[in-house]
Amino acid sequence: MAEIRPSGATRDAQYGFSKIFVHDLEGMAGFYEEVFGLVRFDRHQDLMLGRRIDEITFQATYPGGSSLTLIKYLDSSAPAVGESVQGFITTDIDALARRAEAAGGTLAEPIRRVESHRLSCAFVLDPEGHLNEVVQLDAG
Repeated sequence: MAEIRPSGATRDAQYGFSKIFVHDLEGMAGFYEEVFGLVRFDRHQDLMLGRRIDEITFQATYPGGSSLTLIKYLDSSAPAVGESVQGFITTDIDALARRAEAAGGTLAEPIRRVESHRLSCAFVLDPEGHLNEVVQLDAG
């Protein structure tokens, strides 16, 4: 994918990953694989803040990009949804919306056009209600 956004930082730190707390780790991993085409590269169990966790990490979708990890606390259910928004860019927002619905997700509102940014935008809820913002940039 061509470089679509400027990059940079003012300190020696790079944003490298995000994590979503989920209830059904395997089920949610399947959703993100089916809808967004993410590829697993790690499964890890450990302690975080004294609590046992299980997590699945997906590869970045382009060289140097950030990764997405789905994480589950093993001693309780996940926190309420709405704690984050994951952003995805696609070249076919209608097809992505159809895949999301077929995989148990929901289109939170109709796909809309944002002329000021030259893009189309959709908000896709995964089967547990986590929010994913999907954009399709205009060509050129």
